[in-house]
Amino acid sequence: MNQAAGPSQAPGLARLRSVLRVVLGGASIVFVAYAIYELANRWESGKVSLHWGFVALSVLPLLLGVTVLGVGWKWLLERMTARPVPTLPALALHVESQLARYTPGKVGMPLVRMAGAPRLGASANVVGSSVLIELLPFLSVGGATGSLCLWLGSPHASGALALIGRWGVVGLVAFAAITVALIAVDRRHYPAFVLRALGVEGESPLIPRRVPLAHVAYWLTWALHGYFTNRAVGADHASSVAGAGLYVLAPIMGFLALVTPAGVGVREAVLSIGLAPVLSPPPAVAAAIVSRAASLVVDVVAGASGYLLNRRARRTSS
Repeated sequence: MNQAAGPSQAPGLARLRSVLRVVLGGASIVFVAYAIYELANRWESGKVSLHWGFVALSVLPLLLGVTVLGVGWKWLLERMTARPVPTLPALALHVESQLARYTPGKVGMPLVRMAGAPRLGASANVVGSSVLIELLPFLSVGGATGSLCLWLGSPHASGALALIGRWGVVGLVAFAAITVALIAVDRRHYPAFVLRALGVEGESPLIPRRVPLAHVAYWLTWALHGYFTNRAVGADHASSVAGAGLYVLAPIMGFLALVTPAGVGVREAVLSIGLAPVLSPPPAVAAAIVSRAASLVVDVVAGASGYLLNRRARRTSS
């Protein structure tokens, strides 16, 4: 396995990675605290009664989803590097980067993964490229999955598709077209400057077919999370099913709002507006807040777990 840096570069790179972790970790903590403060200010306890069993259940699909997404990224990185990638270090790095989404512009997530690239036997360039390529099926599959869930749910919920807007649909279609091309076209046919920019060589398409399938599974965990969240704020089974697809589309719209950390504010607005015709306004706002709180818990637990696993691996290898 090729090493990303020679011995003379290792101390400098190690210090840079440490600084990146401190800076990005500090920024993430600040924005997580800000998100919790915003949730507390928006909560109106007298208008909605929570069912805590369903609140707890809403967290479990998100925990599963983080793992599924990490496995999909590992598969993508293996295809790009044309070599096996160790599973546990890849998953640890992936979940650690989840917390770094709480930085403006989402720049923290690729930087954390690039800093951990040597432990995967890959260059920082390839790891950074993999994050960008991963976004294509991530967004296009999510848009299709959420739209299908809403369309199958009910006429009331399907009206929420208008929240995406005309240009949003065009963007998702464009992402889908590029994804299909990356799945179907051998990289040997790419322009040379594209391969140099991505830092990849070899043969075969860049995205294996099982990566979009992993993303389908990931977004279905969000739909299941949405069902449990709707039940948590008092919705019946039919209404909870009808609005579940919005929990897939709302994170996508929040992600595309690059200025806000992890889509804070955007996701809640989409959920509260889209769920209002199905649940009524007070439960819709409460559901948006509960969903954000659940994802915060998962991101913090996953990020901390990944950091501790990576720290343990560094101590073992030193």
